[in-house]
Amino acid sequence: MTICQTHGQNPEKLIRRVALPEGYNGKILLVSVSVRQAWEMTCLRSGDDWHYEILKATEEEICALGFPQADVCPVGGAWVGFRPGGVIVIYGSSDGFGECDKDLAAKLIKKAFPEWKIIKQK
Repeated sequence: MTICQTHGQNPEKLIRRVALPEGYNGKILLVSVSVRQAWEMTCLRSGDDWHYEILKATEEEICALGFPQADVCPVGGAWVGFRPGGVIVIYGSSDGFGECDKDLAAKLIKKAFPEWKIIKQK
């Protein structure tokens, strides 16, 4: 409720572009979130052993933020690993949702972790 009072119903201010904890090693999913075809953004989410579960959690997150009619669609998955020396590696793909656009994933991660070096692998 406080978030909505502060930002109104502006999805750009309510929805985080990247949900990736520092030190995470596991699956990521790029998702497209759109509200009534008037607004769309691509987000990166993490946090589960299955890409499908990441999608389900993202749908619940967007609904809880006050956008129950939003379309949340997977646009590909991968794996990410934080490595020693300030390196983040993006690799692999999702069996269910295919490979994400690793250039876009790297761009989103770089905004969240500007001091880290991002490496994309097959």
